[in-house]
Amino acid sequence: MSSRVSEFWENTKRIVKLAQQPTRQEIWMQLKITLLGLFVVGGTGFIITLIMSVITGLFPIPAT
Repeated sequence: MSSRVSEFWENTKRIVKLAQQPTRQEIWMQLKITLLGLFVVGGTGFIITLIMSVITGLFPIPAT
């Protein structure tokens, strides 16, 4: 158990040493991709809601 923990700790230290801070260009690209995904998912949900409201308006469910 102790060897697994020490091995994990060594691997973690090695990864942190190799990691570097992203540049402004990389951060800007990530932001653009995230916003594009947000708009695509939101737009898709809006279109589906719009279609469903039109369909339910054409075929109303009778009250019992």
